[in-house]
Amino acid sequence: MLGHVGFSVVPWKRGRGHAAAAVRLILPEARALGLPYVELTCDADNEASRRSIERAGGVLAERFAKPASHGGGDALRYRVAVGGEGG
Repeated sequence: MLGHVGFSVVPWKRGRGHAAAAVRLILPEARALGLPYVELTCDADNEASRRSIERAGGVLAERFAKPASHGGGDALRYRVAVGGEGG
C-alpha cells in the first residue's frame, strides 16, 4: 500500500482546488476510524499533486522509491493530520 487516500481529477476540472477539498472531506471519516493521520503519495515530479496535498495540510514525511509493482520511480509520502495533531 502506498497511501490511505487516492485522488484523480478530470483534466477539464483541474486547477480549481477539488483534489485538496476531497482530501479535507475524507478527514472526518479517518478520524472516526481512529486514525491520527492519513498518508498520500505522489510521484516526485508531479507538482500539481504535491501542491494539492500541501494545500490539504500535507507534510512531507519521506522520499522513497516505489516498488516495481507500482511502476517504480521516485515518490513522496505525505501525512495529513486528522485530529489537529501532527502524525
